[in-house]
Amino acid sequence: MSSPKNEPPLRDQLRQLDELIAWFDQDDFDLDEALKKFDEGVKLTESIQKRLSKLQNNITVLKQRFDQPSDAEKQT
Repeated sequence: MSSPKNEPPLRDQLRQLDELIAWFDQDDFDLDEALKKFDEGVKLTESIQKRLSKLQNNITVLKQRFDQPSDAEKQT
């Protein structure tokens, strides 16, 4: 599935989120920078959640299509 315009691939967004989490795991960080990174993480998480929700909806639709009997199966 291609990425929406102006958005990096989902895999890149997840890697970026992992990097932000790792940054917070360090022992010493600047509070102002932490607030900026936290805001960035929130926005990134919201974007990822929207994209995952859309993917889940697409999968649900495909699953429903496969679960429905085809016209040939209905006639038998």
